[in-house]
Amino acid sequence: MNLQMDLPVLTHPEFNESKLKSKGVSLIAFCDNIRKRKDDTCTIRIRIIHNRFPKYYTTRINLTEIEYKKMCGPKPRVGLKENKAVIYELLKRVHDVIIDIPEFSFKKFDKIFLRKEIKNNHNVFDWYEDKINELKADNKLSSLDTYDNSMKSLKDFIGREVLSFEKVTPEFLKKYEQWMLNKNRSISTIGIYLRPLRHIYNRALNDDSNFLNDHPYPFAVKGGYTIQAPRNIKKALSKEDLKKIFLYSAQEGSQEHFYRDIWLFSYLCNGINIKDICLLKYDNIKVRKIEFYRAKTKSLYKEPKKIEIVITNDVQNIIDRWGTKPVAKMNYIFPFFKKGLSPGKKHAIVKQTTKQCNKYIRCVAENVGIEHKISTYWARHTYATILKRAGVSSSFIGDSLGHSSPDITDKYLGSFEDEQRESNVANLTDWD
Repeated sequence: MNLQMDLPVLTHPEFNESKLKSKGVSLIAFCDNIRKRKDDTCTIRIRIIHNRFPKYYTTRINLTEIEYKKMCGPKPRVGLKENKAVIYELLKRVHDVIIDIPEFSFKKFDKIFLRKEIKNNHNVFDWYEDKINELKADNKLSSLDTYDNSMKSLKDFIGREVLSFEKVTPEFLKKYEQWMLNKNRSISTIGIYLRPLRHIYNRALNDDSNFLNDHPYPFAVKGGYTIQAPRNIKKALSKEDLKKIFLYSAQEGSQEHFYRDIWLFSYLCNGINIKDICLLKYDNIKVRKIEFYRAKTKSLYKEPKKIEIVITNDVQNIIDRWGTKPVAKMNYIFPFFKKGLSPGKKHAIVKQTTKQCNKYIRCVAENVGIEHKISTYWARHTYATILKRAGVSSSFIGDSLGHSSPDITDKYLGSFEDEQRESNVANLTDWD
């Protein structure tokens, strides 16, 4: 996380800097203005850096940048003075825990400090904040968005900033599900929002304080609430519809032309997703092929699966038409990322690029008479299903998609196979 240089940071006057340095640790409090809240306030966080690795902890104090600057000044007003005292107290407690650990590690620190902080805290949302801080420190920004959206949805549902774990019952979860359905949210979305809550609940359940031991587990198989699996709905175009997109005549050089090509590039290149398209560099181009590792799975495995894409004439034409210049190994192929961007900025660009691609490919689909509300995800599904219908083996499809096991591919192709079975059965009474 990059801190803005015009905002001051806070340390405690009683810090033993020499001892902190001997443990390879630096400690400050700062205003997190990278991720502002809707009311334009920023959370004041504590940052610990150990051996160049940072980790962040919330103070649960939210201020505007102007308020934060005034608080850091020599004579803050009464309310800000109290906030400063709370931050100083937290900094001192963090400092003392660090000093007391013979050989510092975040694992040891968290076990001591966080458990003291939240063992008597039954507010679900504070546990969400702790998880979100962990994800931010690890630059797992997609997961961070999921937890953040889950928390915001639950706050909207109950209309409060406090939700005790004891209130999370099967009845509560069923009411939340119905509330979401009334807002026209899908079963898939409900599941996406409730899985983080289940994870948070399990973290609290495994806490050393054991404060949930006597509370019935709300997600139990028997007598509890079951998070419904998303319906495996096919999101693939037919060859006829796909041909319409290929042949569509967009205005040369327009946004529609560009994003139509990006969508087609995804389809032609093994269903590559937008993030991986943004990350492609000319160095990924080998002799007649593109080689890359999926960002989604690269950090999960010691030996991630390399994906190889055949560079067809259509793929090469798209690169020639929109590729950045000069063609240098370490330059990004497409004009989305620039050198030196932070992970947060890259994440925002991927989200915006996906949004734009969805917007323009839907315009193209409407213009050529395709009724489906297609998206970037349809490119990947269409790639898989067209190969499947052409008789290509599931193992080849799974390998080209970057799946780690045949089971994932079988599940992925399940809806396509269901559709084929339905088509076959229809032949039984097809008298024409």
